[in-house]
Amino acid sequence: MSTRPAWWAIVTGGLVVIGLVLSPIWLKEISGYIEPEEEEAPFPEAYYELPDTAREIYDAMYQDEPQMAIDFVAARLAEQVDVEDPNLPVIEEANNPGTVSHVLTGSFVTLDPTRGASGEANIFILPDQRRLIRLENLEAVGGPDLRVLLTAHPAPQTLEDLTQPDIAGLQLDLGPLGGVLGNQNYEAEILFNTNNFQDGSVVLFSERYNIVFSYASLSLVETPE
Repeated sequence: MSTRPAWWAIVTGGLVVIGLVLSPIWLKEISGYIEPEEEEAPFPEAYYELPDTAREIYDAMYQDEPQMAIDFVAARLAEQVDVEDPNLPVIEEANNPGTVSHVLTGSFVTLDPTRGASGEANIFILPDQRRLIRLENLEAVGGPDLRVLLTAHPAPQTLEDLTQPDIAGLQLDLGPLGGVLGNQNYEAEILFNTNNFQDGSVVLFSERYNIVFSYASLSLVETPE
């Protein structure tokens, strides 16, 4: 007795079932139950040595803004530049005792596992009346196109903080960050009024993405009695 017709019936039935499952009508019905696989971020090996808390943020960022995540990780993993600018306040004070004024100081903070810095920001008035902003013992998380800003806002964490109408006019761009490590000097105009910033801050800001990476809230330096 031949079983060929029975096998053909099974094969034909299977093809019909597959066709029904793959038809646009059924796919539309079951699509809500199918979870698409998340695209794996194309990060280098060194990425997986970062803290888990940082990688979680970068991975989530990659799902929404892949290029931004790639740029953030690339900047963080880039070779760290250690800057050692001359300590002008000490040099000037040695040459002209009593002529250097240390007026404002503050410490950098960490905002989250992907944005932060440690070290101090200090503002001096030199003998020739130049205003010097000196970052000392800086150790910052790298970011895309970081710049150093001086703002009247005491603790800015967003672009909105920096663009508030009452402080937007009291902001100076001191230039690109020289490096994520070390001691660095930035000069402001002689007409720069330190009184406008005695409750302000020095900010590390990603110009490319308009994101604050850290800030150092400033306060008056206590002079010894």
